[in-house]
Amino acid sequence: MKNDDYFARFSIFVERYPIEIFTFEMLIAIILNPSIRIAALIFSGVMATAVFSEGLKFFFREKRPEEALRRNFYKRTFRLNRRSFPSSHSAIAAFFFTAFYNTILFWPFLIFGILVMYSRLYIKSHYKKDIIAGAVIGIFIGIAFVWITTNLKI
Repeated sequence: MKNDDYFARFSIFVERYPIEIFTFEMLIAIILNPSIRIAALIFSGVMATAVFSEGLKFFFREKRPEEALRRNFYKRTFRLNRRSFPSSHSAIAAFFFTAFYNTILFWPFLIFGILVMYSRLYIKSHYKKDIIAGAVIGIFIGIAFVWITTNLKI
């Protein structure tokens, strides 16, 4: 990595601190729409997305690209993190921009989500199919989140 490759630095940052980044996104959403109900549903949606996408990794057991597995980050993590399909980063990023469709947060979350998804390819942590599958998972769970928040009285 060259010293002036800022996108690579961003990509590595996203790789190492996904929980903190997505927690920050949840906080932004809650601050702009302060409601216990919305906060609980956002948290539930993020957890469902993460559990579903990480659960699929047990089933598919596809290894990450070799370049990713050579990085120290993956050498020091548990086995599940060394699996590639689907991309949990992409799933959660897609959940956010889908769940906040028709709100002021849609465009910032969409742009950030696209950057996160592209960053996974940029540093070769995932294959294209991993990103696409993760995005599809996040979009479907985001649609479910929108349906639940508009149709059910929780």
